[in-house]
Amino acid sequence: MGDEFDPKEILSTITSNWRLIASITSIFALISVIYSLSLTNIYTASAQLSPSSNNNSSNSLAQYAGLASMAGISLGENNSAISDTQLALSLIKSKTLLKRLINNKNILPDLMAAKKWNIGNNSVIYDEDLFDMKEQVWVRDVDFPFNVIPSLQEAHIEFTKLISVSQDTKTQLITIRVSHLSPTVAYKWTKWVIEEVNLLVADMRITEAESSINYLNEQILDTPFAELRTMLYGLMQQNTQSMMLAKIRPEYALTTIDAPLVPEMKSYPVRSVICIIITLFGLMIAILVVFIRHYVFDITRTQISPGD
Repeated sequence: MGDEFDPKEILSTITSNWRLIASITSIFALISVIYSLSLTNIYTASAQLSPSSNNNSSNSLAQYAGLASMAGISLGENNSAISDTQLALSLIKSKTLLKRLINNKNILPDLMAAKKWNIGNNSVIYDEDLFDMKEQVWVRDVDFPFNVIPSLQEAHIEFTKLISVSQDTKTQLITIRVSHLSPTVAYKWTKWVIEEVNLLVADMRITEAESSINYLNEQILDTPFAELRTMLYGLMQQNTQSMMLAKIRPEYALTTIDAPLVPEMKSYPVRSVICIIITLFGLMIAILVVFIRHYVFDITRTQISPGD
């Protein structure tokens, strides 16, 4: 019976130590407020996209590959086996895209040195120990193997934390989200990611089509078969059309359905939730302290008292 816990005793222990419980809980509540206020607001811009309907020559290439092989002509591997949408999705969080954004849009300071957002003039305040805004030079002090200017590998680690992409399996719609402490930067990056990904895919398809056309030209000159030459001319025409489409269509791989906007509300942190969680944690710690004092130390003192 001595080892059993009495519910009345437990309640009595809690109520008799309410001041200690309230004090510890209040300390944790104060800490939660201070901690939540120290967190930087993060804003998220998003855009919804759909796969662009591009017709490439992959089907025709497969159709005529057998005929060409019988004539001793290889049409090569089907480089268009990966769809434009799949290619675009794989590029969104790639180092290839990040390198273009750094070179073309100069996003490195906002990515690696941003400290605060000045809501008054809508500007980013940079960490002076990392980046000198006036001189536009990096001044960070790092050890080998890192350099004063952040490398592409360093930047890519941070970049993948701020950008996310998902695709609905039913509708095939794609959602891109970009987070940053500046809502304007989040909006710009979302736009730039869409633009640069489309340009990357288009450039790849143009290069692919040009190589195919050059190869087909060589095969047309070498083959003595009229039917095969006709087929090769058809493939050349399809590659030319694909190349033309890639050159004139701005949203070659992904078409914007819902364009991004400058976010007005922060997406993180949810300070109320943080305060509630930390305060409840403090309450549990306080009750645990009371129980330890009562059931461990009080019982121990009773057992070693002279009366025993």
